[in-house]
Amino acid sequence: MTIGNQIEEVLEAEGYDQLVTPEFAPLADFAGFGVYEAVAVQETGRDIAALIDHIPGAITGYLMTRPESAPLMDRSDLSVSEPLIKEWLDRTIAGPFDGELAAFLRETSHVGGTEVTFPGVQVPLPPQLVLALTAWLQGQILDAMGKTCDLATVSAAGAAWMNQLLLQLGIILEPSLAEPDAPLGHHEAAEFHPYAEFAGFGPKEQAILRKTGPLLGPAAGGVVTLAYDYLLSRPESAGYFQDASHLTQRKMTLKAWWSRTTTKPIDGDFHAYMSKVADAHVKDGGTHPHVVVPPDLTIALMGWVEMRVMTALNTIAPGADGDYVFGKLPEPPAAAEVGQAWMRMLTLQLGILLKPYLTPPGAPAIA
Repeated sequence: MTIGNQIEEVLEAEGYDQLVTPEFAPLADFAGFGVYEAVAVQETGRDIAALIDHIPGAITGYLMTRPESAPLMDRSDLSVSEPLIKEWLDRTIAGPFDGELAAFLRETSHVGGTEVTFPGVQVPLPPQLVLALTAWLQGQILDAMGKTCDLATVSAAGAAWMNQLLLQLGIILEPSLAEPDAPLGHHEAAEFHPYAEFAGFGPKEQAILRKTGPLLGPAAGGVVTLAYDYLLSRPESAGYFQDASHLTQRKMTLKAWWSRTTTKPIDGDFHAYMSKVADAHVKDGGTHPHVVVPPDLTIALMGWVEMRVMTALNTIAPGADGDYVFGKLPEPPAAAEVGQAWMRMLTLQLGILLKPYLTPPGAPAIA
């Protein structure tokens, strides 16, 4: 039985009309996270519970030992509450995705003023570090699914997990997100993301992207058409396209992004390119200066993208020569490994897109 069959049976047997509500995230429906996806998280969450029980302790050890985060910890048992992390994961699995879950997230991650932290962590963390820890967690979830679930589940339910984790990230970052007065203008080459290694995105993941990216490259036309048909069909996003020429320009921009993402190195030049894209979303930052894209829409759209990319990866498998081939079904652990690289990379891209919104006036942006 596939995950789809299991979920359909659950939906038929029980009422889930309030499993996902606008009070959780007003753009959840726009992101494509609905009842089906929520049930997928619930069903697989129970399956992988034994493997993710280690996550609270792993987060504590990770934060205490990584050079990026260790100086921020106060070295006491009060720095991280593992029971609170476990409660958060248990609530994520149990649902519902409603106002109570959103309130719990705000209570555990908003630590005063514009400062935020990761659920269960008791000290403020830089917002970009919170984002990177979310990317790291995405990999942990996919790894557990690869060891436990079949390929269809890794693909479909894994996509749902990735989406809702980004929606939760949007709630966590709320106090730190603000519309900038002007574009940052920092477009020089720099490391892809200052917390890339922390997020678990290193040489191995880069190599996976180099080998698998070209296999997705030819899908650029279809991706652009699908994305813009969707954006134009949604009331949340349709108004950001001014006229036919603006739509044509944005399609070209998206196609260039997809091409660069799938075929070019994720390096300093890519960082500079994504920084320009980020600035184009803010007031006076692009060729249409009055088109301002709010950060919550950017986060929700990246959730939608991650969900579709995760699903598309289920036809890419390791070949005998160490490369990857298109059109072959991979084993679940291999699908999870490729998914880890892509999801972490896309979440770190989101961090660059959010740079203008996460930088207080007068403060330096991340490199």
